[in-house]
Amino acid sequence: MKKILLLIIFIILSGKNTLAFEKKAEDFIVQTTSNAKKIILSTKIDEKEKRKNLEQLALDTVDVSGLAKYTLGESSKTLSEKQILEFVEIFKIFFSKNISNKLKDYSDQNVIITGSKKISDNYVLVNSKIISNKDKQEIIVDWRVFLVNNNLIIRDLVVEGLSLARTQREEFASIIANKGYENLIASLKEYISKN
Repeated sequence: MKKILLLIIFIILSGKNTLAFEKKAEDFIVQTTSNAKKIILSTKIDEKEKRKNLEQLALDTVDVSGLAKYTLGESSKTLSEKQILEFVEIFKIFFSKNISNKLKDYSDQNVIITGSKKISDNYVLVNSKIISNKDKQEIIVDWRVFLVNNNLIIRDLVVEGLSLARTQREEFASIIANKGYENLIASLKEYISKN
């Protein structure tokens, strides 16, 4: 009887921990998107400062180093450690500028959390929809949120079923296959210089 009681208590406590992790992940996405919107709508800072703040927000909330290595895909096996480190540093700048460009038009939209699912002990998939105030258009966005060193971090966005990380990986693989690694680096540097 004691064993059954202990098992029931364990199941209840485990369930609460799962829900707590999911809730933290949901709150993290709400806070992150809210912070982005505050930056965009601020009347106290100019456009240059807004972009800088958005870039920093992206670097603080997204696992950019992990994303960089993921986007290299199979190519990472043929690159030197020095090339991988070079790529990660350039990718961080590319990513932050790219995300700040995409967030410029975010002011008209609201993020509504629609649920979440714990995938593993350190991974929650947070479901949301982004609704435009202007035309009421809805976009389904799932956030892959991981717990790394006791910090929540975003590893991918799935927009209408399409993984942004996988799409970026396929794009980079195509550039490397057709034009080589050096051309990929040159393309990223060109984007950075124009933005």
